[in-house]
Amino acid sequence: MRFLTAAVLFVVSVIMILAGVALRTIWLPPTHHTQFITLNTKQPLVTVAHSVITQYPGNPEVEVAGPANVNVAVGRQNDVVAWVGDTSHSLVTIKHGDATVSHETGLGVFANPAGSDLWREEVSASNHVQLRVNTADDAAMLLSTDGISAAPQQIKLTWQLAVDTTGSRLLLIVGGVFLVLAILINWWAWYTMRRDRGPRRKTPKAPQGPKLRRKSGNIVAPTKGRRSARNLAVAGAILGLSMTLSGCGLIGGQASPSVTATPTTSQVKLDPPVVTQKQLVNIVNRIAVSVGKADASHNPKLLVDRIAGPALAARQAHYHLQAASKNIPNLPPLLTDNLKFGLPAASNQWPRVVMALATGADSKALPQMLVFQQATPRSQYQLWYDIDMLPGVATPAVAATSVGAIPIAPDSLFLKIAPNALPTAFGNLIDQGPSSLSAPMFNVANDEFYQQVAQSQAVQKANLHNGKITVTHALGDPNVMSLSTANSGALVSVYMSDTYVIKPNKATQAVAVQGNEKLLLGAAGSASGIRSVYGTMLLFYVPAVASPDKILTLGATQVLISVRGL
Repeated sequence: MRFLTAAVLFVVSVIMILAGVALRTIWLPPTHHTQFITLNTKQPLVTVAHSVITQYPGNPEVEVAGPANVNVAVGRQNDVVAWVGDTSHSLVTIKHGDATVSHETGLGVFANPAGSDLWREEVSASNHVQLRVNTADDAAMLLSTDGISAAPQQIKLTWQLAVDTTGSRLLLIVGGVFLVLAILINWWAWYTMRRDRGPRRKTPKAPQGPKLRRKSGNIVAPTKGRRSARNLAVAGAILGLSMTLSGCGLIGGQASPSVTATPTTSQVKLDPPVVTQKQLVNIVNRIAVSVGKADASHNPKLLVDRIAGPALAARQAHYHLQAASKNIPNLPPLLTDNLKFGLPAASNQWPRVVMALATGADSKALPQMLVFQQATPRSQYQLWYDIDMLPGVATPAVAATSVGAIPIAPDSLFLKIAPNALPTAFGNLIDQGPSSLSAPMFNVANDEFYQQVAQSQAVQKANLHNGKITVTHALGDPNVMSLSTANSGALVSVYMSDTYVIKPNKATQAVAVQGNEKLLLGAAGSASGIRSVYGTMLLFYVPAVASPDKILTLGATQVLISVRGL
């Protein structure tokens, strides 16, 4: 019997092992799916829709070939469409399950998409490009050579398909176990046979007593005792189990209601963030390189492509100072060592805003809030605000980079004060102190910038005996950029222009200047008076209109812009 059991187990194990091997070899389903697309087009731009690269699960490996340079840019489909605009191009889409190529004509201007800040990933090479495309967040592709010549003609997409090997693994494991059992049982049967082998002698049977014949009939089990009680308990358990299985969910003869959790509210779907973390790092590094080159040569022309607005005005004025004196050091470089957080706008529209809090390797350097803006789809992001954060000030909680923040209009009425009204209100607080009407809105207890500027202005007025000083605080640039925080407030970057006009009381007197003002004026003073303009890039936290919190100054950078005689 043992030999038969071993034989059966052996046959079963062989069958299971062979089946498992077959599932890994001849019966193995396809491990990848490949699709070839031939364009046959002379258009300089080819867009590959999101539906093409998501025909199968996973991130496809894309190979693009052409007779010349090949550039493949990956970005959000809306961004790709916006960049192409009305320019003639070819479009690869999916219709009725097949990839089709259509040709779109337009009057847009041809341009080279290489190097655009819109792209999450970009690869360029001669004749052939290979990359794995991340299909997340509605990704699409834009193929080109130089934006003018014909685009690449051959596209190959390969998806790695997930193959479940659980069945074959189970067959191999169980088959191996059965094989081991067959070997062990066969060995035990052989050992037992060898042990029992030897001389056998026939022994006489022992005397047996008379056989007792029992009457046939029904046997009645005893009704009392421990055995009957045990049988009764087993029967009761079986009966209770059957009733439980057959009447599961019954309460009082009726089916008990099943409770299913259903959502009662639907989440509001926001627009996706305008950049990813990887894009933001690339943008910051590219702008930092341009700023570094301009600072090294003191050439403002190298700034205009990557810096605009208040940040451009500040560096241009500083270059003028450095031209007047070789002792003027460079402005602090843009910090790129670590982006503490990135806050992109969640939007599909232009212009687009991104804020990034950057820190440097030197722990003594103050963190910088860098604020970028992209005016149009084909424009590059430009640095508009470069603001030094104030020490000891905590930045309010903001959304993650993968979520983004809602852009806030400059004249929004949902905040404690409209963002474009901040310079006037804050300037009035500097001039009048606690007696200002805007004082209750601001928290200046630990505001070092406010305290220094207000004290300096008060001392200047007190020491001016032979002249009169007039200070005006106004909005220096209408391009105020604001993004929402996690508690419905906003981070507001704004430019405040501070104009100081000093006039002598008598015609025989003059106004003297010194330091940087003397360098920009090119003289020691003026008999008619001096007009000095300081530009201050400010970062505020402005709470919601119904919030009990106060407006907080988070960062400030003040630069002397111009000095001239009256």
